Amino acid sequence: MFYSPPTSLIHLSLLILWCDQMDYSLKPLSKNCSATGQPLEPGDLCYSVLIEKNGRHERLDFSSSAWKGVPEGALGVWRTEVPAAEIKPVNPFDNQRLLDQFIEFTEQCNDSQKKLRYVLALLLVRKKQLVHEQNFEQDGEQWMQLRGVRGEGLFKIPEEKLTQHEMTRLQAEIDQWTQAPALKRAA
Repeated sequence: MFYSPPTSLIHLSLLILWCDQMDYSLKPLSKNCSATGQPLEPGDLCYSVLIEKNGRHERLDFSSSAWKGVPEGALGVWRTEVPAAEIKPVNPFDNQRLLDQFIEFTEQCNDSQKKLRYVLALLLVRKKQLVHEQNFEQDGEQWMQLRGVRGEGLFKIPEEKLTQHEMTRLQAEIDQWTQAPALKRAA
């Protein structure tokens, strides 16, 4: 007995072979059916077709109910399930609020806020809100020279020696800020 794979597998295999030889980019799955304009809902089966139109490759997506079969001249066709909407994580850090607080600490800062200012500086460098220009020594102390990415000043911050316990406490304090409606002043 001769085995004949389903047509969709043949088309997908041909598409994969063709894609290996071509440099192209396709848009992701559409939000709406190409035939009806109705939304494609998560969990629904749909059919995707690759066609050539005006010398460019175009992807069309059809709901199962609107699928009428492989269109004439299709380069590839496949069936897929509409994925659930991707939930993008919300950035827990409001970078501008943190930068504003850092700038305030550079202008006026009591002794208990110096270590917090240092941790904020490191966080803002990591978040690409501040640029670390250089380290230098002054009066036997190590300092960092930083500049804001949008032209916010030149900041010279002494490096602080922190224990693991202090670092954890300061990170928790910054985490509380990011969850509050407005930044609180550090004690």
